[in-house]
Amino acid sequence: MKYYVPNMELVGALKFVKQLDETSVETSVEDETEVTFDFSHMSNFDPLPMLIMGSAMKNYRHRYPDIPFYISGTDSAGKGYAGTMGFFKYISKSLGIGKMPGEATGSSNYIPITPIVINELQQEEFQQGNYLALGDIIEKESGRLARIVDRGNPELHKLLTYLIREIIRNTPEHAKTDTVWVCGQYWPSYELAEIAIADEGIGIYNSIIQNPAHRSYITDNVLSLKWALKAGISEAFRPSAKQRSNDEWANSGFGLYMVSEICRHLNGSFCIISYGNYILIDNHGVSEGETAYKGTAIRMRVPSKRISSAQEIINRIASQGENEARTIRNAFIKASTPSKGLMTELNID
Repeated sequence: MKYYVPNMELVGALKFVKQLDETSVETSVEDETEVTFDFSHMSNFDPLPMLIMGSAMKNYRHRYPDIPFYISGTDSAGKGYAGTMGFFKYISKSLGIGKMPGEATGSSNYIPITPIVINELQQEEFQQGNYLALGDIIEKESGRLARIVDRGNPELHKLLTYLIREIIRNTPEHAKTDTVWVCGQYWPSYELAEIAIADEGIGIYNSIIQNPAHRSYITDNVLSLKWALKAGISEAFRPSAKQRSNDEWANSGFGLYMVSEICRHLNGSFCIISYGNYILIDNHGVSEGETAYKGTAIRMRVPSKRISSAQEIINRIASQGENEARTIRNAFIKASTPSKGLMTELNID
């Protein structure tokens, strides 16, 4: 059996991972003598497609460990970039092409596929004598990642740090996994930054319905994505308890709302994928569809030329969100302190 891997742009990637999942279910893959993924038709490699397509191929291999697995068509133009980004060894460490995820240092134009292991970040800080809250550690790592593609623009740096932090800090609490994958790209000709973040955790639906307050009306996967993008919606919400104020990093359900609305405000784009569905917000409006990704993945695209003050943008969206949250049942009505901006002053030199 041979799969021709399409160009790694968003729509093609979403279709490919769904096709791969359906093929494994509908056909007798166990009867195949070998499986080949052919990359000869592919020339571009966007960050989010690399993460979700690489994960889909990796999981496909694990599902059928006794079937020989090959790749072909990797010697044509453009595949060197994918190798540098760590894409092929993200699929399988045994593939002798390119670098390991996280091995490349990145450049002013890209963040290679990089695993962020939360407990390892904590251990590294403790070993250096830094006893920081987990949120502070994640913010520090987010600043490091943002600096790779911020082009020396301090306001872009602040905004990217904020966006990355808001997504990563949800992972330990909601995804029930300790590892998140990050990949990024800056296109100078478009003055556009893209950050992609993915985990292989339990997904939005399985997280949010752990709260009985949401379970009666969030009845399927696509509804869970729609509700997760509303202000104040969180698995952590408890109707009988006041909003927590003693923990500055306490979840307030504003993270996904803030990130998606900031991307919309800047005329960028935002995409959230979780298990069988996705929602895409861009200049064409809001669209949704089906795919097949085992976990949750986010794409944020922001035009750098539209950013004059990161904090003003965050303030505006947070105020808008608090007004909207007052009209939503079972929602926190006040954004947490972190959702209103960066918690520490970062060195951006």
